[in-house]
Amino acid sequence: MERRVVVTGVGVVSALGKNTKDFWENLVKGESGIGPIRQIDVSSLKFHNGAEVPGWNPQEHFEAKQIDFIDRFAQFAVVAAREAVVDAGVEWTQSLREQTAIVTGSCVGGKLTEDDGYQELYLRKRQRISPLIIMRSMGNAGASHISIEMGVTGPTFTLSTACSSANHAIGQAFHMVRSGEVEMALTGGS
Repeated sequence: MERRVVVTGVGVVSALGKNTKDFWENLVKGESGIGPIRQIDVSSLKFHNGAEVPGWNPQEHFEAKQIDFIDRFAQFAVVAAREAVVDAGVEWTQSLREQTAIVTGSCVGGKLTEDDGYQELYLRKRQRISPLIIMRSMGNAGASHISIEMGVTGPTFTLSTACSSANHAIGQAFHMVRSGEVEMALTGGS
């Protein structure tokens, strides 16, 4: 039996806004999220513009000890998931945590962490890099951090299909809810 699937909550962190309200207002105004890249030095690069999340401050969302363990892309995923759960009015029970899936999409995962690791090895000629690089850069870090924070013990995974990763994740989550495999899914991309 196929069940009806509805979207009950939304969360956004993007170049157009760090929450759903700001994102929607800027989208309706026709604002562009493309602008000068400020997070890294782009002086030696051909392109100096991109779609950064302007003014992102992880300290506003995470305790200092957490920040060392979570790459920027996963921070976005967690903050958007928090907003979606609040927007949906989810009231967690143990049963719901067991019957919830987290399906995310990510093309490259923690690229900033990975780049830092390569710079340490090849540019600064370090013999070792932080062991945290693997857990920070893995493509499923966003889904994992959401699962840990929400206490979700149902299926938790990430799809990686280039630019379509988030769309495939949303489609997979839809099918899991519609088929009755899970009661609820948190889904999206980062």
